[in-house]
Amino acid sequence: MTKKAQKINRTINKYYVLVLLLPFLLSFSTKKNSVNKQRKTDPIEVSVKLRINKIYNINSVDETYQIDGYLIYSWFDEAAKFITEDGLVASKTYQIGRIDDLRNEMWIPTFELINVQGSGNTPNARIDVYSDGEINFEKRFFETFSSKMDFIKFPFDTQNYVISIEAFGSSSKELVFKDPKFFLDKELSRYLAEDWEFVSKKVNIKEKKYQFMDDEIESSRNVYSRVTFEVKAKRLPGYYQWQVLFPLLIIILASFAIFWIEDFGTQIGVGFTLMLTVVAFNFYSASILPKLPYNTFIEYVIIVGYIFIFLGIIAVIINHRINKDEKTTSKISLLTHFRYLFPFLYTIVMLILYMKLLR
Repeated sequence: MTKKAQKINRTINKYYVLVLLLPFLLSFSTKKNSVNKQRKTDPIEVSVKLRINKIYNINSVDETYQIDGYLIYSWFDEAAKFITEDGLVASKTYQIGRIDDLRNEMWIPTFELINVQGSGNTPNARIDVYSDGEINFEKRFFETFSSKMDFIKFPFDTQNYVISIEAFGSSSKELVFKDPKFFLDKELSRYLAEDWEFVSKKVNIKEKKYQFMDDEIESSRNVYSRVTFEVKAKRLPGYYQWQVLFPLLIIILASFAIFWIEDFGTQIGVGFTLMLTVVAFNFYSASILPKLPYNTFIEYVIIVGYIFIFLGIIAVIINHRINKDEKTTSKISLLTHFRYLFPFLYTIVMLILYMKLLR
């Protein structure tokens, strides 16, 4: 065979191979475009189930809390279907060590706990892939979360413990949450810290839009589907009632005793001593709460105590100055009126404070 004939033969073989591979290339390209088109027009719907075992280590100063629970994500993926020998639905299970390898074979979204603090602990996780295309992703977690707390009624406050979830890198055009379910233990006292009482639970889905300062054009890819689970719980105030508020009340009422004391030096000594005692309560309240731009109920009680003790000291000083001259035959005793006026005014102020903040 001549060289020219060999060259022609090799050219024919190359085209023959290309002709054989062409159907596969077209099939792969069509399949890829079909999947991309489906994900662009029809976002994958992911259902979420949350089961909480316990909410504990509630830290009012840092506004954090720890949650022990289970999360189950479920969705359908046509590419994950496989054929079984008997035609029945079967499943393949991938444990925590093989999940990363599975991401190389199929699309597995990454879910983020938005309000988590630091890195938590995921002792167990698994993915079940069913032959009909259903995928279940279940994991156990121990995480520290944070959310904005409202302490205006402290220690009679109610707080919301929240878990917010989004899909990392998958906007609402690609993935949306649907049909979330929230499970709690029937014995509610088992999953809440001892000083809290369960009030209610709720779950909602919304779209979170992220707007960045350097974005010139708003993009739909900045909109993400977010599911939020929320537990509302009421603080049991027994400890603060008997260890803080009741002693504070006794101290403020005791400060009115200066109106029954005749000696001026003793009056001043008692007044300033009780003032310093209230200061100690103020330091204590500051240690159990974050630095807030507003006053809480317990702080209002302390402020009212400051004011009445201070006014009591001023009252005895004024009374002493008026009656300082021993030669004065007609002495005016203001203390007789203050003995009843101060407790009455204090009671009125506390009732107004209670009705305004706690009702």
